[in-house]
Amino acid sequence: MDVVTRARLVRVAMGDLAADVVLRDARVIAVTTGEVVRADVAIAGGHVAAWGELAAGVIGATTEVIDLEGRHVAPGLIDPHVHVESCNLTVTELARAIVPRGVLTLCADPHEIANVLGLAGIDLLVREAAPLPLDLRLRVPGRVPALPSHLETSGGVLGDVDIAALLARSDAVAIGGDINPALLLMADPETLGRIDTAISLGRTVGGQLPGMTGAPLDASVAAGLEDTHVAESVDEVVAQLRRGLRVLLTPRPDRLPPDEWPALADRVRRDGLDLRGLVLCTDDVHPDLLWREGHLDHRVRLAIESGFTPVQAIQMATVNTAELMRLERDLGSVSPGRRAGLVVLDDLASFAVSSVFVDGRLVASDGALLDEPPAFEHPAWARDTVRLDRRVAAADIVLAAPNADATEVDAVVVEFGGPKTMRVASLPVVDGIVAPDAAADVARMAVIERHSGAGAVGRCFIGGLGIRGGAFASTVNHDSHNIVVYGDDPDDMALAADTVAAAGGGYCTVSGGRVLALLALPIAGLLSDRQLPEVAADLEAVERSLVDDLGCTLPYRPVYALNFMCLPNIPLVGVTDRGIVETGSFSLVPPLVVDGAQPAHHH
Repeated sequence: MDVVTRARLVRVAMGDLAADVVLRDARVIAVTTGEVVRADVAIAGGHVAAWGELAAGVIGATTEVIDLEGRHVAPGLIDPHVHVESCNLTVTELARAIVPRGVLTLCADPHEIANVLGLAGIDLLVREAAPLPLDLRLRVPGRVPALPSHLETSGGVLGDVDIAALLARSDAVAIGGDINPALLLMADPETLGRIDTAISLGRTVGGQLPGMTGAPLDASVAAGLEDTHVAESVDEVVAQLRRGLRVLLTPRPDRLPPDEWPALADRVRRDGLDLRGLVLCTDDVHPDLLWREGHLDHRVRLAIESGFTPVQAIQMATVNTAELMRLERDLGSVSPGRRAGLVVLDDLASFAVSSVFVDGRLVASDGALLDEPPAFEHPAWARDTVRLDRRVAAADIVLAAPNADATEVDAVVVEFGGPKTMRVASLPVVDGIVAPDAAADVARMAVIERHSGAGAVGRCFIGGLGIRGGAFASTVNHDSHNIVVYGDDPDDMALAADTVAAAGGGYCTVSGGRVLALLALPIAGLLSDRQLPEVAADLEAVERSLVDDLGCTLPYRPVYALNFMCLPNIPLVGVTDRGIVETGSFSLVPPLVVDGAQPAHHH
């Protein structure tokens, strides 16, 4: 805020100058005290000037007076940890979907697009967001690529100099913590150096501590971590809060699922725990769920349904977030001097949004933006990101037996679950090729490098998916977003991989040589250029086909679950274009057991 605006706010608050807008008869949610206060709110120069009983001169001839008739007014919601790319939408379309829901600030970690397009990809998101009524702040990716190049091939690289430059930007709020926690526990100099840079610039240090307690938890906090978003139990949440961490809550089946939130609300109430450390976030919201449930507003409703009071739930999505991200001077409360990003609610208990103000201007009403956002042209280089040296063939997918006369082979099977594990299974050999075993729920899996066209393919077997009679392929494959394909028939798998490549990226299912369902994601292989209802419908069609046509048995959001199957950052195993990666030791595990050698973590 400049001095002129600050001086004007002082004069409006004193009644010497008229406000631009006055919201009359509001119930202001005072998130700093947890109260609801009946008041009028004066706005000038895009900021809150005063609220309560306003001075006589605040309403002048040009002041727009809006009678809220007792409706609640909350600060705009702030998402402290989100990957915009997981919505599979352009930033413009995302703003169209979430601003009318009261979500006005995103602290976005764009490591997905950075792994494809590097700094240029991050800049693309930021440039598109600039004219929108959505405040995009950067959680600077902590590592791109996630692993050294001998373990995984990525499209973009961010070095120490790049990360320091990003952290120094005025729109940067944090260094992102979606990195392998083992790097902290081994006191990796590069990781600690980047944390030190973030701290020296006054940025928040993000992290992820899956299942960590005791010494590893203390060590991670000592390393500088300030937040974590993967708590697995109520006890874990409390242990993290006690150590000064902010715990970011997002409903996910593999962590703290929604049915455990009531126990957390009970624990907070019973033990009188301070709520300041609890923060709501989205992390990843797929377009079908965004369309059906909402975004951060859905998390607020979930917290209310779980037993937190509506005011507590709103605190967890506003002031708590602003304090964590060091944004509380500008955002997070309906306070004098803060930006007037305000959400008017028809009903507090269901967080039913009637209208939204950004910088004191009415931008959304009744679930829609009032003005059509400006068109944004995504350049050709952002669409030309799937580079294969040739079409994929069945021979690229399969694993040959180590010797020609073998009838069966011991193979490493990567097993779906939380955590992902490995086991050794005996698989049949057919015509010199190691075959999957449908009866034992073992299918084929391949990760095909798509950034350089160098042709690297990581091959292995996968258990616990139920997929048979076809193939599923995707270019959304954390973190490097190469093409991943699962299935039993190598020809169908090759067709599925080729289909998403030809679409510039996306998800598809194939059976019997025929494409059954496709969601094209032509921007960086991650984003659609279409509107939310169409993207949601196409994703639901792919998911239905994955379950109904291919028999996938994953119980909850299988497309989303399969995005993380390869991820080499979370225990105990990942799969990249280089093969199977054991996450604790950063070592490659051969897919076939030769001469009795066993993988380190087999079950």
